[in-house]
Order: sequence, then C-alpha cells, then structure tokens
Amino acid sequence: MSAVHPVPQLEVVTESTTNTRERTTYQTCRKVSVIAASDVTADVSEQSNKDSVNDGFCGESFADKGELLSSLSPLLFSMKLFGLYFHRDPRHPRRTDDPEWNSAAASTDTTSAKLRVYATIILILAWVNDIRFTTTFTKSDHFGSVLLMKIIVFTWCGMYAIFQTTCYCACHSGQLIKILSTITVTRDCIRGAHRAAIGLTVLIWIVLVCAMSIGIYLYLNRLEEYDFLFAPFFTYIYVPQEYVRATKTVGIISFSLVLPGVMFAHVMSLIMVYIFYSQFKKLKRNFRRAVGERGQFNGDLSVFRRRHQTLSRAVSKVDGFMKFSNVAGFVCHICNIILLFYSIIFYPATRIDFVSTTPYIFWLGINITGLLFSASAGVIVNHMVRYDRLCVSYYTV
Repeated sequence: MSAVHPVPQLEVVTESTTNTRERTTYQTCRKVSVIAASDVTADVSEQSNKDSVNDGFCGESFADKGELLSSLSPLLFSMKLFGLYFHRDPRHPRRTDDPEWNSAAASTDTTSAKLRVYATIILILAWVNDIRFTTTFTKSDHFGSVLLMKIIVFTWCGMYAIFQTTCYCACHSGQLIKILSTITVTRDCIRGAHRAAIGLTVLIWIVLVCAMSIGIYLYLNRLEEYDFLFAPFFTYIYVPQEYVRATKTVGIISFSLVLPGVMFAHVMSLIMVYIFYSQFKKLKRNFRRAVGERGQFNGDLSVFRRRHQTLSRAVSKVDGFMKFSNVAGFVCHICNIILLFYSIIFYPATRIDFVSTTPYIFWLGINITGLLFSASAGVIVNHMVRYDRLCVSYYTV
C-alpha cells in the first residue's frame, strides 16, 4: 500500500477572525488608548482649542488667555518704539450699533492703526537706509580697516532691513499676536518668560545707552574716517561747511535705528524659542512619568498626541516667519566677528589710541552678543527637535 500523505489544512481567515484577533491583542494592553492616526488628526483639527478649554494638562492648569501676552509687555513696548510690533485691526470691524461694541475697544483699534502706520514708515526707512549704504563704497577704497568697517556697517543695515521685514510680516499677518494670545502654556512658563523678557530688555537698553554715548563721543571728536556713515554725503555729494553738523545729525538719527531693531528682534526670537522649549520639555517629563518601569503606558495616548501636535503646529507657524531672519543674523554675525578680529590683529591703526580702538571693540561686543542670542536659540531648537523625535517615536510604536 502506498503511503498516504496528510493533506495540509488551510486556515480560512475571515473578517470575524481578524476582529477576534485584534480584540485579543488589545486586551493584553488595556491601559493604552490606541487611536488611528487619521482619527487623531481629525480630532485635533476639530478641537484645536480643547487644551484651553480643559483645566490643564496632566494635572497642571494652563494660564489664562492673554496672560502670556501681558507678561511680555516690557519687551513689546520697546518693540513698538522702533516699529517692530503692532496689532493689526480686524478686516471687518464691528459697527457702532453692535451691542458688544464699546469705546475702549474702539480706542484700542485706533492705537493699533497708528502703530501700523508707524511700523510701515520705519520699514520703508529701513530699506531706504540699506540702499543708501551702498553709496559708502567708492573707487578710492582700498583693502584696509576702513573698508572692512564699511562692509560690517553695510551688513548690519541689510540685517536690520530683513529683521524689520520679518517682524512686520508677522504682525501684519496676525500670526505673532495669535500665537502669543491663544497658545496654551503652563504658569511656570509665564513666569520664566516674564523674567527673561525683563532681563533681556534691560540688557538691550543698557547696550543702546552705551552705543549712543560712543556715537556722540565720536561725533564730537569729528573722526573723518567715519564720514561714510552719512553717505551719499561726503562720499558722492559735497557738503558745505555750514551744513556739516546738520547732515551728520540726520545721519546719526537714521543709523540709530539699526542696532535696536536687530537686537530686539533677536530677543523676541529667543523668547519664543524658550516658550516652546519649556512646553516640549514639560510634555516629555509628563510622558516619562506615564510610562511604567516595564514599559507599560498608564494614561490616554490621544491627550499627549493632541498636545504634541498643538505645539508642533505653533512651532511651524513661528518658523515660517522667523527662519530667514535667524539665518541672516547667524551668518552676518559670524562674518562680522571674523572681519573685526582681522582688522584688530593685522592693522595697527585700529590700536593707536582709545578713540580709534573703541568702535572696533564696541562692534565686536555687539556681534558676539548677537551671535550668542542666535546660538542659544539654535541650541534650544536642537533640544526641542530631540524631544520632538522622542515623542514621535513613542506615538508611532
């Protein structure tokens, strides 16, 4: 008799079998709330403000709406003085017969309109000033400390125009005020942002006072090698002796907006990065607390996922209007520091006396400070991305 080989039995997998297996699999980890990515995305889009409605996140209450904006009032006030911040009026203002209309809101809208016009004028002057400084270079220029200083001043004017445009676009589009007034942050973040805003604002004003003192000192000493600051006068246009003082006064006033415009924009970027860094760090800390020693997750994964996506969307909006200014500032500061060190080391004329050395030391300190602001923001963003990857890796497991 021939050997009878057993016929392999084929397992018929039906939809009911698959559902049964899935239920069996999910029963082994009941503590994890598993939600499809599409469901979470839809839930986030429909409930973008759910974090602000809830009492808080992981037992910690959020700050009230507008509290973050008010905590930055010292910095925002200084930015208003130099045309870096304004609140755009709504496109469809309420009528006076509206029952919710009040005179206080109307006066606020009027103030915002004035600030917007003022910021527009400053923006135009910034680009005109940048174009004006192209006339500092003449055919008689030769490679030396004066030419390197012209390049440094020209890069600062270009950087100022870029920063001014960035802040104007952020305010004109309403993205900056929307983020500051609607993002949900914890109360410790409010306190930290307030302290940082006050400290950095005071530091910038001290730097501005020192800069004005040095500028007045150089103005009174009448250093002719810095007449290029008043271009095209003295470089392409002859100025009679009786109009020299008036011309230099106007030139100093127009150039005095460059330094605060760059530094206050740096501070705002650093404050924004600090806010998101602190919230991502708190999200990571709470997530690790929810993960047990054996890797089991005790909590609702959709809550963490929604909070993570809310912060990520806000970061994307901020990065959309600040990435160009941050890159421009980082590159320009590095180039200026190299040029200044080169001038101080290889040109003894920059070290003859205190008057000739002061401008180079001052610009070196300012560029190092700006580079520290940019580098600090970069380091914080790097940590933020690392936390972001950690959260995403947990969500996709």
